Amino acid sequence: MDDLSMYFYDVKYKEIIREKTETEFENFFSKVMQTKYKDDFMPCRPWGQEGDKKNDGYLISERHLFAVNGPHSLNQPRMIKKINSDFSGAIDYWEEFFDKWSFVHNQDSLPPKINKELLKLGTKYTAIKFTFWGPSTLRDIIFSLEEAYIRDILGPVPSKINYATLKFEDIQPVIKSISKRSNPRKEDLEPVPENKLLINGLSDPIIGLIKAGLIRAPLVRQYLDLQTELNLGDQIADTLRRHYEDLRDNTKLDPDEIYSELAKFITDPNKKDNQVYMAAVHTVLAYFFEQCTIFESVSA
Repeated sequence: MDDLSMYFYDVKYKEIIREKTETEFENFFSKVMQTKYKDDFMPCRPWGQEGDKKNDGYLISERHLFAVNGPHSLNQPRMIKKINSDFSGAIDYWEEFFDKWSFVHNQDSLPPKINKELLKLGTKYTAIKFTFWGPSTLRDIIFSLEEAYIRDILGPVPSKINYATLKFEDIQPVIKSISKRSNPRKEDLEPVPENKLLINGLSDPIIGLIKAGLIRAPLVRQYLDLQTELNLGDQIADTLRRHYEDLRDNTKLDPDEIYSELAKFITDPNKKDNQVYMAAVHTVLAYFFEQCTIFESVSA
């Protein structure tokens, strides 16, 4: 695995954690654990009115029981209720089988009241070890695996070879996709300030994707120069700028998440597993980043 593929996997993992909620998040957790621990991990399927008896997975060798909760958004009272309900149900049905109990969630961090609830359970049930598993724990498990398994979990991603062999015909479908949404506006594009990568608060993986795309960005300029449609580049720039500003001003997404949403915006969903196509997507995005179409050029 080259470093560029690692950047892509890291970004893709964050997208999955953000997008998979409820049952999809539970299924994702089970897939990760089964891939890592094979037959040592026992998934538990809900069954009719019985449900899963508050068992979302069991690591046999560690006597470790899991409760998984991937809400669309964090609601403290609801999550506290969920923690207590899942644990009390687990005690009722599985007590003789576990010494560890973990609450797996999809939030970057948890507020004090929820952390305190777990500490209270640990004080009351001293024979059991309680932990929270957040996205960073699952990430560590995934990236401890061989690349073939990472690819199976997260899907295919571009590599340096895909960028090195990028051609005009690879850029074309991406440009055409964006141009269909374009509304002309006469504005000159300006070259990117040297510190633009830093002032926008982007993570190292996202910066890595942009830098890789910039290497092949001249292809985008050359392609646009050959097109007969007047001001096509400016039309596309305007479309991307408007979408960026909408994400920046009307959502609570952080800079990395905005970048991912912009990539999704210009991606044909039917081609998202095509590595060459995705290399082209991020090359086009890097080009318009460089031209100061998207993200900020000066610090606020």
